[in-house]
Amino acid sequence: MPTALLNGVHIHYESYGQGFPLVFAYGLGGNTTEWYGQVPEFSKKYRFIIWDPRGHGQSDSPPNLDQYGSGNSAYDLLALLDHLGIEKAYVGGLSMGGGISTRFALLFPHRTAALVVIDSASASGLPTPPAALRMRHRIVELALSEGMDAVADYSIRHNPNISRTANSGPEGERAIREMYAVLDPVGYAYSTLATVHPEFDSNILSAIRAPTLVLSGDEDPAREACKLIHEKIAGSQLKIIPNAGHLSNLDQPEAFNRAVLGFLAEVDAQRTG
Repeated sequence: MPTALLNGVHIHYESYGQGFPLVFAYGLGGNTTEWYGQVPEFSKKYRFIIWDPRGHGQSDSPPNLDQYGSGNSAYDLLALLDHLGIEKAYVGGLSMGGGISTRFALLFPHRTAALVVIDSASASGLPTPPAALRMRHRIVELALSEGMDAVADYSIRHNPNISRTANSGPEGERAIREMYAVLDPVGYAYSTLATVHPEFDSNILSAIRAPTLVLSGDEDPAREACKLIHEKIAGSQLKIIPNAGHLSNLDQPEAFNRAVLGFLAEVDAQRTG
């Protein structure tokens, strides 16, 4: 699969299908494979492009903390669109990927045809709650001292963002462990540190004018943050996926696909009408 040298970092991406570009990034610890349940449906109508933010998947992991964060990754997304010759796209992502895409929509509104924010507290601009902050710092310690197997063990027990999926059965736990196993410990640790402090204020979300879908699992710890994002972005739609946690596309893929494709069909009609 291709990579592009963008802003001094090799970024991995995959492109499926033809049509108007739809570009998604996954959350903290994830990679492009977490979107494979969406590829068959989304690529029927769209050019579905999935990519690994720096520190994740098959993309590079820069050595310094200041090389991470939603701002740096938003500029990577801009460079990726330029690399692919894409003037305007539907952009979105889950959790950290939602924060990156929201930052992109704020920085580059003229390149954003629509925004899809999925299960994302980092897109809200809210501070990380103290308990979650302590958990994140412990994860960073484990990543740098013991490696990703230790992070997986700890996260399955203590991280509510992934514990629901991991505890859904042997297949869910295996998927989570495989997700962590391919991560570079430094890239994951610094990506984690970059997400614990918001890079923008919630009030700036009101500047977003692109059609926006905010989607959350009904059991997602980020659900209230998603509601705030919906309230801040005028005209946005809010969709709650039943019986889903923080990884709603993995927990309920059919309902997730229907929600996203239904929203995009409405945007298509406005864009081409």
